[in-house]
Amino acid sequence: MPVNMKLINVSYYRAPDRVKINPFIIRKGFEYIEILTGGKVLFVLDGREQIFECGTMFWHIPGDSTIHEYLPDFPYECLCLRFKREKEPSGRIFPRVTIWEDREESLSFSGKVIKAFHDEDFDRGLISQYVCSKVAWEAASCLKRKPESDIPSSLKSLLAFIGSHYPEDLAIADLAGASGISVPHLHSLSRRFLNTSPHVMLLNRRLQEARRLLAMTNDEVKTISADSGFANVETFCRAFRRKFQTSPGEFRKSNSPKHILKNV
Repeated sequence: MPVNMKLINVSYYRAPDRVKINPFIIRKGFEYIEILTGGKVLFVLDGREQIFECGTMFWHIPGDSTIHEYLPDFPYECLCLRFKREKEPSGRIFPRVTIWEDREESLSFSGKVIKAFHDEDFDRGLISQYVCSKVAWEAASCLKRKPESDIPSSLKSLLAFIGSHYPEDLAIADLAGASGISVPHLHSLSRRFLNTSPHVMLLNRRLQEARRLLAMTNDEVKTISADSGFANVETFCRAFRRKFQTSPGEFRKSNSPKHILKNV
């Protein structure tokens, strides 16, 4: 999370039609974000030139150059955010290129930020906090989604199946069947592309749901265990403690408003 970034400038750029653009190199101590709101940009990513459209966010650190090439009939437009770094990071925090999950929201965000930043009645500090948090959220969210775009269709089917059927009593054979491949092949692909096993993916999805229910409901631990797909509460508690180094009850207590407010 880029907590030591300060937003110092917000602007909007429209590329001239069929004119060569000279890119700018980001200087030390600054970071620069361009969020596409229109047109089609050409940008080299992962060794090949690709086309990017509305909702794409380019996060430039010192030494990077700004975007500058586009399809001739589609000059681009973008929101430009310039940040001052109070402390130099050891490296790139987020990928150079990420895409907002909701492209329409990126347009709304752009209009909102330009209006607020250039309105003297808005607190610049609050605007900076909001913008830093939002762009970091979108970059992190894209990073979480990205692996699914690079994996075989069989693993995509597996992830979708786990997402919908995790509460059920599932065996590895069921996961392989949903993926359309054999059990050994499923294990091989999972290790190669996701660096984990089908069993761990299923377990993590169940634990994720259990955390949500513990934080958002007053259901008994036994009920949450069953609703999350665990065979019994003992297995659930062992898996929860092994993963999070705390018990379900302790987790619920530490995340309750009463406990939080008591320790403010």
